[in-house]
Amino acid sequence: MVTNCRLARTTPDARRDHIIAVAAELFAHEGYGATSMSTIATRLGGSKATLYKYFASKEALFEAVMECQCERVLAPLRDLRGSDGDDLEPLLAEFGVLFLTKIYEPGALDVYRLVHSEGTRFPELAKVFFRSGPDAAIEELRATLARFVDAGRIACPDLLLAAGQYLGMLRGDRHLRFAVGGMPAPDDAEIARHARHAARIFVAGVMPRA
Repeated sequence: MVTNCRLARTTPDARRDHIIAVAAELFAHEGYGATSMSTIATRLGGSKATLYKYFASKEALFEAVMECQCERVLAPLRDLRGSDGDDLEPLLAEFGVLFLTKIYEPGALDVYRLVHSEGTRFPELAKVFFRSGPDAAIEELRATLARFVDAGRIACPDLLLAAGQYLGMLRGDRHLRFAVGGMPAPDDAEIARHARHAARIFVAGVMPRA
């Protein structure tokens, strides 16, 4: 439950991070439509005028929340983009483990449920979510795959499509069941097994044909 917490008198960056954290919790618990800038300001213990100094609108604040949440998923994936490994299957398996571990975290689940529950009424939510999250993850993977295409290691005429399909393989049916409360999050061993299996199938499909 969100508690009333006055803005700490620290640096502007720290205040901004604090606003984002409180807003993220409110959006998750109260919903996007029911959460106003006045509500957020009240929970922060400050004024709307102070809040608007940092964010011009609720939409801008929500976008900052999405970027913050999605960055937790994207940061480790960017590390793999710069890898010089020349064996795609273990690289994709590692990518898969990092991706799955992050999307099963509570904060990522809050975002997923929020977008699914309110995205139809507020299309801007879905646009921000896809731009900050899935589309960015697909681009990271596309760039990794492009390196192997350029080296002649794999054949793939549509890298964006392939990258999106690989992420779909990773999420699979289990993530949907988890998101709606149908099953618990997988443990580390199950995540690793799932990632290895997806990588093996994907690589078999993009190997050059004789």
